[in-house]
Amino acid sequence: MSHKRYCAKQHSRFDKQRGSMLVIALFILIVLAILGVAMLKMLAASADSVVSEVYGQRALNAARSGVERAISGAFPLSGVSSCPATYNVTFTNTPGLLNCNYASACDVISVDDSGDVYQYFRFTAQGSCIAGDTVVSRNVSVEGIQ
Repeated sequence: MSHKRYCAKQHSRFDKQRGSMLVIALFILIVLAILGVAMLKMLAASADSVVSEVYGQRALNAARSGVERAISGAFPLSGVSSCPATYNVTFTNTPGLLNCNYASACDVISVDDSGDVYQYFRFTAQGSCIAGDTVVSRNVSVEGIQ
């Protein structure tokens, strides 16, 4: 086989494979783009989850504040006890609870146990916090007897 024929044969073999690298490169780029979009969606969902968790804890703290205020009204250290019907408070100057509020209530039921009369208290509060379009709320309930 002469050198010319050998080179022509090798050259025709490379001509057949000339576009395969372009196809492989496009395939790799498409796969990497799909992976990148998936990672961005996962990061966005993770950020939303963190915001929801943080504001959920703040809403729980607001609800606890509401229950504690109702309890302190029903069982004061000095003075006359009263079970307030409702409290509605919006936190405006409290660091950590900005854009949060609570609504609390107190119910009293008299229970007669063989001549002994007890006061059964139920304190409830719902705390909620707003973060942009997200509203997170938590409920707390405490019961006591006197």
